[in-house]
Amino acid sequence: MLDELIHVRVARYDEAEIICKLVHESMAHYCRDAGIPNDYIEATTEAVDVVRDAIASGVVFVALNEEEKILGTCRLYIRPKREFSSALPGSSGKYSSRIAYFARFSVWDEWRSKGIGNFLLSYCEKIAIQTGCSHILLHTAISNKNMVQYYQTRGFEIISSDQSRGYDRGLFSKKLK
Repeated sequence: MLDELIHVRVARYDEAEIICKLVHESMAHYCRDAGIPNDYIEATTEAVDVVRDAIASGVVFVALNEEEKILGTCRLYIRPKREFSSALPGSSGKYSSRIAYFARFSVWDEWRSKGIGNFLLSYCEKIAIQTGCSHILLHTAISNKNMVQYYQTRGFEIISSDQSRGYDRGLFSKKLK
């Protein structure tokens, strides 16, 4: 029933401000839940111009209701495998030449736990498959137990972690069908 009420599309340039506000709010909650300072996550202070540039690149997606109200957003980057070669130690042979990278995953507070995030993630997985990606990758804070569990229950596995941003950040991978 949700798929009759919700749809996903590429974001429009005139939606940059609301997307920026949504990402700021969502990422502030993410930081709180992970127990890390807001300034560790660049998305908490990302400028509207950066969002506009991402929209112009066609990587920003929005989930909308029937009234075209934005409920959530994310970004999906389709990148050459070589950009991830250092992060895929010993397992790069199982990856195709193109890798999808999922980021800026945000849902308004009042719409959380209603399937909006699942809808966005599934949509992006379909795009990744259509563009020849064998896997979808993402980073999340290991200390954010809710997000780690969310991704793991959707088929993601942690493949590495690092402290390059001042906190324990895991790289998660999911093999696509």
